[in-house]
Amino acid sequence: MTSKLGIDYNLAPLMGRVRHGRHTKDLIVYHETVSPNALGLDDMVNVARYLVSKGYGIHGMTDREGHIAWARGYGDGVFWHCGGVNERSMGVENVSEIPARRSPDPEVSDIAYRRRLWWERQDQLKALAKLTAAYWRAWDWPESRQVFSDGTKPGVTSHWNVSQHYSHSQGHTDCWPTHLGGYFPILQVIRWARQYYVNLELVF
Repeated sequence: MTSKLGIDYNLAPLMGRVRHGRHTKDLIVYHETVSPNALGLDDMVNVARYLVSKGYGIHGMTDREGHIAWARGYGDGVFWHCGGVNERSMGVENVSEIPARRSPDPEVSDIAYRRRLWWERQDQLKALAKLTAAYWRAWDWPESRQVFSDGTKPGVTSHWNVSQHYSHSQGHTDCWPTHLGGYFPILQVIRWARQYYVNLELVF
């Protein structure tokens, strides 16, 4: 028996202003906002308003407390969130200042410090995994897409990965995967998403 994933904040009223049609998706792109966390929903609300003010959009969002935001009805909407793959990708912003954090210990590298900071955010990582799994289920993604992608193939990827291949995204380092020398545990998120996929769904 499946259960419904709860949504804490509906992005649709804002994102409807910056939607550029609809398109089938075969890629999920993870982002970091590089902005402060706040208790409650204010951190996600502020990010959403900022994106729209700049003409950008996003399908979903998570924060440190594990809150989930989603643009209801726009799972196949086209938003400007990741140059080179906007039409084919669903994007999720993760409220995080971690890319800008520097290690306070000279014996610990910035990358190692950021890895630790992300691993401490279990609520947020699992919220991201649940949202990913719910999207897979809602849009009938086959197992062949429930995998890590380098940004060019179907699957789950990061803005860092996309920036390695598409000029419109160059310079972006958010959600740089740990297994590729970065700090974001994307493979673990995907593993959790596969577990949640068995009994979790969301009406999009």
